[in-house]
Amino acid sequence: MVNAKRNLFLSITGLVLIVSVIAWYMYNKEGPDIENASAEKVAATDLYDSFVRDSVGAKKMYMEKILEVSGEVIQVNKNQELQAVILVRTYINGASLNCTMEGPAGDIKKGDKVLIKGICKGMGPGDPDLGILPDVYLTRCYIVR
Repeated sequence: MVNAKRNLFLSITGLVLIVSVIAWYMYNKEGPDIENASAEKVAATDLYDSFVRDSVGAKKMYMEKILEVSGEVIQVNKNQELQAVILVRTYINGASLNCTMEGPAGDIKKGDKVLIKGICKGMGPGDPDLGILPDVYLTRCYIVR
């Protein structure tokens, strides 16, 4: 009886230790090196159009992939974490590519032509009641020089 309890205790302790090591590794694992990774090139207007025409197909093609997007800057802001957010023009007035920068935005301003590399997170919901069109979101973005 004592050996059974001891074996059960050792088994549970070993399992907790293994799960803890895996959790620590996953938590501390770095994501891909976006800045130096290869990326699929796409124009901002084409990317947005893909999501408008066939959102399911566009999700399969672009979601969670590193993209290099070209387009014209329509606005540069900062979010609550003080990261630069660059809005890139699409073919629909009021809709944009919303690029949250991980790297510096530098001296990018409205009207500049840019190449931005980041991870595509898909199209947001927008708000039809308020007349807000959905944006396509890219995160962990860098300016391509």
